[in-house]
Amino acid sequence: MSEATRRQREWAVMGALEYLAGSATMRAMARITVADLMDPDAVDAYIRASQSGTLRVRRTAGKAEESPRSTAARVSALRWLARATGTRQPPPFADWTPLAPVPEDAPAALRTACEALTTMNNFYATRTAATIAVLYATGASGYGLCTLRTDQIGADRGRRLVRVPAQDPAPQRWEPEGETALAPVPAWGTAALDDWLALRAGTVGCLQGSDPRTLLVSGRANAGPRPPGMPLRPRGLGRSWARSRYVAETAVPGLEMPSTVEAACRAVRALVLTPGSPRPESRSATARPAAAPA
Repeated sequence: MSEATRRQREWAVMGALEYLAGSATMRAMARITVADLMDPDAVDAYIRASQSGTLRVRRTAGKAEESPRSTAARVSALRWLARATGTRQPPPFADWTPLAPVPEDAPAALRTACEALTTMNNFYATRTAATIAVLYATGASGYGLCTLRTDQIGADRGRRLVRVPAQDPAPQRWEPEGETALAPVPAWGTAALDDWLALRAGTVGCLQGSDPRTLLVSGRANAGPRPPGMPLRPRGLGRSWARSRYVAETAVPGLEMPSTVEAACRAVRALVLTPGSPRPESRSATARPAAAPA
């Protein structure tokens, strides 16, 4: 557990104790048990108080309620407490994890960010630009992006395609092929993916033939014996996304890129990969994507 996570969980659990005890004194809070904290009615009252802003210590003008992230952090801490103590979680816990609404302009923001990052000629910017392009095509989560392999990337008549497991129903943008489907990378993301594949090939060269085959790889040596070119992990992808978001928003005034990979994933799934999305130009039934360079 990181120090930041520890502080966040302490803040949330102490807040629940203080709220249920009705006092901030240790004597009053000591009477509250874990079973009291996990009582469905108590949890419901605590989360509703959070959402209404009752628990806020510092109030800002025009904003009384807490943000969805703060409420989600409180719920996450109570889940952790239940697991750590072996206490049964209240059944409706999932109902108390709000998600921020998906902005209608999120797909356009992803495109703008991808195009801006592609021009920066930087390892991390190029990797994030390629990540955006592949995410836009597949709707993959952070974990899914980190497990994609280079042999899933193909090319056909100037297009880049990502081979993914078939879905039913499948987005109309996808091209079904039996047990799999081909997800076309948008035209504005093709250059980013091409640049990344070339950069990736040079990076994994230092591994002397032990190419991990994952599409996304690290660019610097991490703690311990992990040289550049090793598979990128979801945590590293999230940090890289945050840095690239700052760079892109600084370069493009007014740009509001989705704050996390998962937020971008939700936006793509909700607004791009839907049954009503336009289908790209059909391909020849006999054409197959060529393997991408490693």
